[in-house]
Amino acid sequence: MSDQQPEPVTDADADAQTPAAWSVADGMLTATYRAGNMVRGLELVTAVVGAAEQVNHHPDIDLRYPTVTFRLVTHSAGQLATFDIGLARQISRIAEEMGIEGDRPA
Repeated sequence: MSDQQPEPVTDADADAQTPAAWSVADGMLTATYRAGNMVRGLELVTAVVGAAEQVNHHPDIDLRYPTVTFRLVTHSAGQLATFDIGLARQISRIAEEMGIEGDRPA
């Protein structure tokens, strides 16, 4: 992503283009995954950090027993952008492959 420029997206577009676990709150894409325990949560965080490093776009991460919450916003754009949608999809794929379910937003 470092060679590309982020394309800003509206909150509604970001919400519509991301998996079901994701929602827009306070101008950020947010999702919480139920890891079940700290070890499993850390495994998810480790996998996501690896993916984030590859694309040079990094989520805010909150690891708590028994959940992990991710928040995404493109700071350089000052809003949600295509980078956030792409990383949200990638995080969802990683969680799904690990058998970790996302909480459905209310």
